Amino acid sequence: MVVMVVYSAWTYPFEVAFLKTSTQSHTQLYIADSIVDLFFVVDIVLTFFVAYFDSTTHLLVRDHKSIATRYLSTWFVMDFASTLPFELISYLFTGKHGMGLSYTVIGLLRFWRLRRVKKFFT
Repeated sequence: MVVMVVYSAWTYPFEVAFLKTSTQSHTQLYIADSIVDLFFVVDIVLTFFVAYFDSTTHLLVRDHKSIATRYLSTWFVMDFASTLPFELISYLFTGKHGMGLSYTVIGLLRFWRLRRVKKFFT
């Protein structure tokens, strides 16, 4: 997962700065980005099953409902938003390829994934 986060943190600024043309002409990079996004979707699903330590009781919580409730109320929204393929959704609705300013700003959510690396090393 750390490799995937480093890939995202390095390639997205490159895409924004140098690849102003449509994603159709950069299919290999688009496929690689989609594979990385797929790994993050799997990570989101797996997070619903990862036990955590309760800060008040210092006990390991393994109840799936408690784990899901905690994740949904904390990091889920940002994790989900950083994984959505906004360009693909835009293409499905408008039929146009491209990286406009709005997609560039929304794409900055990918940097939210850096939190995973910090969490991993702490």
